[in-house]
Amino acid sequence: MKIAVLCDFDGTVARDDVGNLLFRTFSGNEKAMEIVQRWKAGEISSRECLENETAVARVDQNTLDSFLGDRHLDPYFKDFHDFAHRRGMEVVIMSDGLDYYIEKILVRNGLGHVQFYANKMSFTADGLTVDFPWYNLLECTDCGCCKTHHLFRYREQGYYIIYVGDGLSDRCPSETADLVFAKGDLLAHCRTRGIDHVEFSNFRDVEREVLRRLLGDETFSGHNDG
Repeated sequence: MKIAVLCDFDGTVARDDVGNLLFRTFSGNEKAMEIVQRWKAGEISSRECLENETAVARVDQNTLDSFLGDRHLDPYFKDFHDFAHRRGMEVVIMSDGLDYYIEKILVRNGLGHVQFYANKMSFTADGLTVDFPWYNLLECTDCGCCKTHHLFRYREQGYYIIYVGDGLSDRCPSETADLVFAKGDLLAHCRTRGIDHVEFSNFRDVEREVLRRLLGDETFSGHNDG
C-alpha cells in the first residue's frame, strides 16, 4: 500500500487560521468578517472571498513578514512529517489560502521541501493580489484551489488517501478520501453527512491513529526505520 497524507494548512498544519488573521489585521476586522460571512452563507465563492479580501488589504512585504513571524505550526507536525517520511508516506499540503505565507512559515520551520498547492499571492503598489492556478479543474467553482483535483491525482497513482483538515474548504475531499481526520467545521460536516472520520486535536493524534490502523508492526510496503 502506498499512502499519501493530504493536509489542510490554516488551522490544521498551522496552529492559527493564518489567512483569516491576515485579512482581519490588514483589511480591517469588520470588513474582513463581513466578507467571510458572505462566503459562509453561500453568497460568494471562496475565490470571490479571497479576491474581495485582497482588494481591501493594505500591507507591504516587510510588515507582512513580521506578522508571519508570530504564526506557528501545530507543535507535532514536524514530528509527524518525519514519522511519515521514514515510512515511505507522501505528506502534501493543500490549501485554499495563499502560497506566500505557507512557504514562509514552512521554510522558517525547516520544512521548505514539503510539497504544497495553494492560491498564488503577489504584492502590488497598494497591497495584495491573488491568482488561482488550481481553480475549476473539475468543473467546480466552490474553491479557489481545487483540493479534490489533487486528491484524485494521487489516487490515480495508486495511493491510499488520508485527509487531515478542519475547515469548510475540506468538505469536498473528505467525501472521497479513504481515511479522514477532522476537527472544527470539518468535524461538524462529517457528523452531519455521516462521513466516517477520526476526531483529532493535533498531529500527535494523527500519528498514533495511523500507526494503530495502518502500520501495525511498523512495517509496510517495504519501508522501515532502517
